[in-house]
Amino acid sequence: MLWLFSGTSDGNKIAQGLISKNYPLRVFVASQYGKSVAAETLPQKIIEAGRMNEDEIFARGEQETPQKVIDATHPFALEISKNLMRYCKKKDIPYIRYERPEETVTGEGIHYVNDAGKAAEKAKSLGKRILLTLGSKNIEEFLCDELRGRLYIRMLPDPQLIEDLLSKGILPDRIIAIQGPFSISMNHAIMQDYSIDCLVTKSSGKEGGVPQKIDAAKKLGIPVIIIKRPEITYPNLFHTGNDVVNFVNNSQC
Repeated sequence: MLWLFSGTSDGNKIAQGLISKNYPLRVFVASQYGKSVAAETLPQKIIEAGRMNEDEIFARGEQETPQKVIDATHPFALEISKNLMRYCKKKDIPYIRYERPEETVTGEGIHYVNDAGKAAEKAKSLGKRILLTLGSKNIEEFLCDELRGRLYIRMLPDPQLIEDLLSKGILPDRIIAIQGPFSISMNHAIMQDYSIDCLVTKSSGKEGGVPQKIDAAKKLGIPVIIIKRPEITYPNLFHTGNDVVNFVNNSQC
């Protein structure tokens, strides 16, 4: 049995590759919405939804011990990655990390920062109508009195996540709940229609739609704040799904 922690389109593709090799697989995603997306291409019976902390990961392992754990979660989902590495180390189970390649962006109006807090501080001086494309997480730093009324938040159309934002004082007309990926023209239209004058995004790679966001912002002359990826050392790190599947094939216990 392999465990695959997914929730991204590239993670679901890795799952398809493993299934094609007849590996018994359990796919874990964070939300019911993530489960419904995964179920479009994967057997529903192998998908489990719900965020797990470290204790819950260990408890789940008592029910069904995996031979290997594949972590294909988002590059900014640090907590789950650290918990999985601790679990694998303690149980002496191979941990395999897939991380989507990073896109390097340069040019006028591009501002790199180390974390969401620094992004919020930078945004205060750059924009009056700020588009956050950080999902529903990593936005707490932006919910201060000085910024809350200047925000537009693009996120997945997950009812629970939308309700959470509403409870934090974000007005309904400031929530753009839509499923990507987004083309340059789609990004351009959203920024133009909402009169956006500052874009905030994460360095989440091509699969995260970063190039399309940047191109659209450049066409409109909008400054972009990019949050750098957190620095973490992963064992067995790969940047393509094929490399992950090949590693599993060549490292059978």
